[in-house]
Amino acid sequence: MAIIIEQGEVNNGGIVLSKPLSLPEGTRILIQIEPIETDDDKDSLPDKKEDFANSSFIGMWADREDMQDSVAWVRKQREKWLERITRTE
Repeated sequence: MAIIIEQGEVNNGGIVLSKPLSLPEGTRILIQIEPIETDDDKDSLPDKKEDFANSSFIGMWADREDMQDSVAWVRKQREKWLERITRTE
């Protein structure tokens, strides 16, 4: 049987579909619920950014002297990667 995807909304704890399903009465179904992101949900993104900025990962290498200049550190690492793939004959 084909998979049917329909949208609906929660109303008083129940799910109200946008249109009736075209399935015979008594058909057993499996429901997977996936909330749809709305514009109101997007307004909460700054909170997520703030949570990320306050996480323990930010600044965790601040005391490493070899990473004071992060651009130079990355450049040096990339040079090492290129050395690995260069053949010398």
